[in-house]
Amino acid sequence: MEPPPRLEFSNSSGGWLDCSASGSPQPSIDWLSVDGTSVGDVSGIRKVLRNGTLFLQPFPAAAYRQDIHSTVYRCVASNTVGRIISRDVQVRAGEILNFLKFTSPRY
Repeated sequence: MEPPPRLEFSNSSGGWLDCSASGSPQPSIDWLSVDGTSVGDVSGIRKVLRNGTLFLQPFPAAAYRQDIHSTVYRCVASNTVGRIISRDVQVRAGEILNFLKFTSPRY
């Protein structure tokens, strides 16, 4: 199962990308960053789950990191027989803003 080509999410909700593969022997799932290096957990921000899901955790706006929250990821399924890489997934996190309703004074 290949991840979608795009993921947009808010900092208050977080987001996740699923990736899975079957084969014999059972493939392992890894995630690559835009430069092709393997990505791992970043405390409180990003988790790579055992089932192959890349979980981008909810985060405070001050914890925004462009290299994690506005970048490209790819899923890799590999075993002793071979390796397959998914299409690029463009990830973009945004901040949910709370707007106050202002009323003009009555004269």
